[in-house]
Amino acid sequence: GTYLVFEDGNVDKPVSKEREWSNNRFHFDDVQKAMLTLFTVSTFEGWPSYVSNQYIFSQYGTIQLYDTISFYSLLYVSIDSHTENFGPIYNYRPLVATYYIIYIIVIAFFMVNIFVGFVIVTFQNEGEQEYKNCDLDKNQRNCIEFALKAKPVRRYIPNDDRIQYKVWWFVTSQLFEYTIFILIMMNTITLSMKFYRQPQPYTEWLDFLNLLFTAVFALEFVFKLAAFRFQNYFGDAWNVFDFIIVLGSFIDIVYSEVTTSSGTKVSINR
Repeated sequence: GTYLVFEDGNVDKPVSKEREWSNNRFHFDDVQKAMLTLFTVSTFEGWPSYVSNQYIFSQYGTIQLYDTISFYSLLYVSIDSHTENFGPIYNYRPLVATYYIIYIIVIAFFMVNIFVGFVIVTFQNEGEQEYKNCDLDKNQRNCIEFALKAKPVRRYIPNDDRIQYKVWWFVTSQLFEYTIFILIMMNTITLSMKFYRQPQPYTEWLDFLNLLFTAVFALEFVFKLAAFRFQNYFGDAWNVFDFIIVLGSFIDIVYSEVTTSSGTKVSINR
């Protein structure tokens, strides 16, 4: 068939041209192009777009055929493909998608990982050749290397005050750590429960929970400061972070009491 083209935008001089179908740049018509197409599929990136012919109605009531870029992947190009010397038909062969899925699973995932693993194992074997005359086996060499690179763990343990030691034992116990972790998760959920135009009793309930969690975290700070003393407490980066959170919580509460409309912003930062 033919279609109309308005050269230079002149609607008074339509030109009739023969319609001509052309293959997609990536196809399976020959072995070379098929291998290139499968390689493109295996990369998961840059699945090329193809040029499709579409109709539009001009403002003068004339149907015009033009070329536009449609961002369909190779998968949909194959699904829409028809028999030889026929144009594409939408969703003509959906079972073709099975081929792409199997190819991606077997080739792109399985075979590529096998190839990468083979390369890594080969390099490791080449590295082992340097120690072929060594009397130590691999595990013994790893133990020596670990011992040379190991660094002592600094851990503060009070020994001059029975009360301080009991507090230290309490704040370093797993029960205390798990409890604080659960309270942090509950506080995070509470801070995320605000919504637009929430009822006043609901707001007061959230504020009460906010005060309760802040008081608990403040007690955690007091206990840890008593257990580790000032220098050892602030020598740990995580303790400094906890202190900043507690300080920010108090600032949030005070700021909310002064200007309630700005308290939400501080809570979001928390």
